[in-house]
Amino acid sequence: MRTPKWKIKGIVDDFDECGCCGRRGLKRTVALMPLDADGNEDGTAEDVAYYGTSCAAAALGWTQGKVADTARAAQAERDQHDAYARRMLSIYAPVEVAPVGVKARVYYGRNRHLRDRGVKATEEVAKLLAEARATLADTTSGLARPSRIEDFRRYIVILTRDERILLVRQVPEDDLERQEQARAAQRRADEVRGSVLVVAALDAEAAREVAYADALTREWNAKAWQAAHV
Repeated sequence: MRTPKWKIKGIVDDFDECGCCGRRGLKRTVALMPLDADGNEDGTAEDVAYYGTSCAAAALGWTQGKVADTARAAQAERDQHDAYARRMLSIYAPVEVAPVGVKARVYYGRNRHLRDRGVKATEEVAKLLAEARATLADTTSGLARPSRIEDFRRYIVILTRDERILLVRQVPEDDLERQEQARAAQRRADEVRGSVLVVAALDAEAAREVAYADALTREWNAKAWQAAHV
């Protein structure tokens, strides 16, 4: 059986020109990684080609429908990895330079089953952060994604009385809008006898993770935001 020349890495809208036929103005292109004779990826981000779906189908010997379905599945997998990376960075990047004891409390607070297994919190935090940054820096199927604390955005989170998240919204940049949002959030929290938190994160889903974390994690999250925006 013939080994395909390419592997589909995803479908992107960052590139609108087909690298095969040169057609421009495409709404999206398929990211293709070259493969070696054994079917393994044989290149880096610089070697990825971006084809329109018809040219990608011709290169792979597939139908356009199969190309589109495979590209969407590959992109969904990448998006899932990206989302996990953003959650890990939003939790652990703020404690990267924290004292060892703080870092351990934050890590073991989320991984209690590893406390007595010889797993070193400082090493694990460093590993998680390195992997998360590498994931978001991977440009094999599009541009690099934000990954720095400076890229965090603030989110207002409304919790119910039993500490379930009712609502997450990004905090506006405008002072008046921010004040109005805060008042509206407090009114809603009072209605459900809940509470309001403001956390910093790379996206809304990561903000949920921070909001559900322990008080120490949220304390260092706030410190990191303040330090990055002095």
